Amino acid sequence: MIASQELERIKQIAITDYLLSKGHMPVKTAGKQLVYYSPCHEEKTPSFLVDPVKNVFHDFSGEGQKGDIIRLLQYLHGYSFVKAIRTLQKFTSSQETVPFSFSGLKLNQAAKNSVELISIQSLRNRALLAYLTSRRISYEVGSHYLQEVHYTVDNKHYYALGFQNDKGGFELRSQYFKGATSPKWFTTLPGKQTGVINVFEGVFDFLSCCQHHNANRLNNSTIILNSLSLLKETLPALDQCRSVNAFFDNDAAGKKALEKLKQYGLSVTNCSYLYASYKDYNTYYMQQ
Repeated sequence: MIASQELERIKQIAITDYLLSKGHMPVKTAGKQLVYYSPCHEEKTPSFLVDPVKNVFHDFSGEGQKGDIIRLLQYLHGYSFVKAIRTLQKFTSSQETVPFSFSGLKLNQAAKNSVELISIQSLRNRALLAYLTSRRISYEVGSHYLQEVHYTVDNKHYYALGFQNDKGGFELRSQYFKGATSPKWFTTLPGKQTGVINVFEGVFDFLSCCQHHNANRLNNSTIILNSLSLLKETLPALDQCRSVNAFFDNDAAGKKALEKLKQYGLSVTNCSYLYASYKDYNTYYMQQ
């Protein structure tokens, strides 16, 4: 027999904490509720809602299950009422609350505040995989170059696709955020000794090129700048090559970068003609 006081204590265990321990994280907010992909059903549009104040869930997929933390375990694992309670009694001894935020983090805020990396792992978060798909990059291609990065800013937990540069820093991308960790630098990817090197502004343009050519890797060695401001730092590597394939944006900054390479005396092929009517390679590929 479980005392009523103990039962009430168990019901106060945050549903968000339990879901996090199973690898489920919210992808957005809807009013005061957190929205997840259903942990029990495959879905393209997230429809599993958690009210963190009332500490209840409602899964609008399937049969529309809803309830408190005890009901959640019964729903997720098929536990009996007693087994769900016993599991939660053990769970409370080691779990800590992790705050989530989506609207509070502005673009480049992570560069201004202290960013602490929590973990770097292979891609598995469904929200990040959905974002990758929204950019029309397959898991097969994306998983060769991107990792799942969990980090904190001002004690708030975030996650993003991470693309590592040559100095160990990460470009961070998600549906809600675009930023980077320190140090900021370019990324070099080896290829065949063709004498030609590819230069891309950003990682999604590079991935779009791979996807467009149905290849996990490009034949030529490749540099992803991660920022046009790093173009000058790549000159020693570019100078060792016979010619440069430049995949810059079709905007004023991209054209200026192209002219700089030519001024440095490099033999440059302007590959932006491949996506002439679009801002960049990824925008072009997403429209095809």
